[in-house]
Amino acid sequence: MAEKTKFQGWTVLVCCFLIMFFVLGGIQTFAVTMPAIMKDTGFTLGQVALMSTIATVTAFLANMFFGALLKRLPAKIIVFIGCTFCVVNFLVISVAKTLFVMYFTSFLAGVALGLGTVAPISVIVNNWFVKNRSTYMSVVIAGSMFGGAIIMPLMGLMIYHFDWRVANKILAAATAIVTYTAIFGFLTDHPAKKGQKAYGSEEAPTSGPTEEITLQKERKPEPSGGVTMAEAKKTASFWLLLFGVLLIGCSTNVENFLPVYWRSVDMSVTRSSSVMGLYALLTGVFAILLGRVSDKLGGTFYILLTASCFILGVFLVYTAGAAATPLVILAIIPFAIGGKKTSTLTPPLVVAESFGRLHYGAIIGYFAGALQLGIAVSNPLIGALHKASGGYQLPFTVMGVLSVVGLILVLLALKKAPYKAPKKATA
Repeated sequence: MAEKTKFQGWTVLVCCFLIMFFVLGGIQTFAVTMPAIMKDTGFTLGQVALMSTIATVTAFLANMFFGALLKRLPAKIIVFIGCTFCVVNFLVISVAKTLFVMYFTSFLAGVALGLGTVAPISVIVNNWFVKNRSTYMSVVIAGSMFGGAIIMPLMGLMIYHFDWRVANKILAAATAIVTYTAIFGFLTDHPAKKGQKAYGSEEAPTSGPTEEITLQKERKPEPSGGVTMAEAKKTASFWLLLFGVLLIGCSTNVENFLPVYWRSVDMSVTRSSSVMGLYALLTGVFAILLGRVSDKLGGTFYILLTASCFILGVFLVYTAGAAATPLVILAIIPFAIGGKKTSTLTPPLVVAESFGRLHYGAIIGYFAGALQLGIAVSNPLIGALHKASGGYQLPFTVMGVLSVVGLILVLLALKKAPYKAPKKATA
């Protein structure tokens, strides 16, 4: 098939952005719905908060099966499955009246997170873009951050004017219309299906064979398109990176506790929600900029920058407390650079750098899952530390320490990475 002149990757990029906007951005609006659910149903905060943990653990399990699923289904179909679970989640929660059904919706949301967001979307972006791939990946993932920033206040308005059940039905309809139109109208999971080549592929260095490579005994992986899953698991880099990402996911989940912390230091609800809205916007902007940083300076600098900013941000947020708004905003700027939403970029950016892109789809699920597992573990961990100490200094300090350990593990993994990208040929 002759290559079409108009590059369709830009349309694919917009589709991926919209899917992240509505699926991950929409699921994040649960935080806005929680108070209304508790008031309407009589469920306690602990019972409702458990829904978030169930969703995160389910997302971890879904990510673990992603590689096997990708061998049988195109990434586009996996995204469709994830989007469908997301829509059904919004619909079921809008009619749920028992705690069991509420927990079932958490399962639906978890599958949507695992199969409809970072893992399959990053595979599609990797297929379509070679040049500045980290930048375009960042733009797509930032869609979820902008989605949260825009959909959350809209959900608040709909809950105020209607109720939370109607609001979720409207969100379900909007998600279905936009994501299904994007998937079946414009999204293609590989440029070859459109008779095209990936953006920047003509500038990429020759990277060896496209078929799976097999290691001979006592031979290290050679520079190529990437190492296989079996080869990756035999390296120290794989396990160091896996545990490092898990700790990063655990530590950066501090952002979920910021509104509660600010309430404990007498910051008003309206002021804290405004700051969190600004924080969501900043994370989206910084995510795009950080993708550019990764393209230019590599994963090592990206990890150093984000982890350092997160640790600084936690310190500044805690010490600022309920100070004047400009000081609080100044504190959340470095926090936005290294916080949980921005750390979602970590697996896609460092996995390709460590193991190459040839078998990216088979490997990425493990690291996306590790990030989700870390986030799930952090919820009860921070709660337990707060209960034991009676304040937020201990949990925030522990999260900072975990972030440092995660940073060290990831840096060691990148240094020992089995894949080394071949340099571009010079004229």
